[in-house]
Amino acid sequence: METIEAIVAERRTYSAAQNTHAHMYAQVIFPLQGELSIKTDTQTLQLDDQTLFYIPPKCHHTFHSAVRNEFLVLDIPYFMLSTKELQNRSISIELTNQWKGIRHLLLNETGQNPALKELYPYISYHLLQDQQPKSIQYIHNHYDKPISISQLASLEHYNRTYFSEWFMKETGKSPASYIRDVRLNKAKELLRHTNLPILHIAIQVGLEHQSSLTRLFQKYEGITPSQYRKNTEFQQKYT
Repeated sequence: METIEAIVAERRTYSAAQNTHAHMYAQVIFPLQGELSIKTDTQTLQLDDQTLFYIPPKCHHTFHSAVRNEFLVLDIPYFMLSTKELQNRSISIELTNQWKGIRHLLLNETGQNPALKELYPYISYHLLQDQQPKSIQYIHNHYDKPISISQLASLEHYNRTYFSEWFMKETGKSPASYIRDVRLNKAKELLRHTNLPILHIAIQVGLEHQSSLTRLFQKYEGITPSQYRKNTEFQQKYT
């Protein structure tokens, strides 16, 4: 596989002919104009003006564009990458104002510019911040609403079957178990720190009935929500 010795930022265009390869360096692809179709072993997406894409080393990917296009591509040598960045998982990232600012800086430092080496730790920090999977972020932000596996899989651009396998490797839990634990932990927090009725807490953590929350506590805590609240009140009072 091809390697590089220095970090490089370049403007590049892509043809309609499909190209497949892998390399020993990572890439961050920033949109400037048009769209780019990218497919990895686990993802298929259309890279547009709202999204940038991180490709780790050794990741086979196929790409082409049927429209006029231009992208800013940052090639990152293997030796500059952190352990997490070396994980063989491509990720799509929303092009926020923060990333637009980074793109602007890179456009002023194209080529093998020594300034890129100084800029990269800042870029790496934001890459790592955005590497928490979108599906996990979604669960933590929407645990109070119905969440389907298909919905979560689409956020990662995975099919449903692969998503469940991937999620287990990523978290050590199935998607359903992870959602259950997030809701249970949030319910515990509300029981400890509020006087809300049990029914209201059940609804706030995405359960339709008080009995659903009671069954959840009895199965995984061995007590009811009311008993959990009394126990924590006693502990807080005498500690």
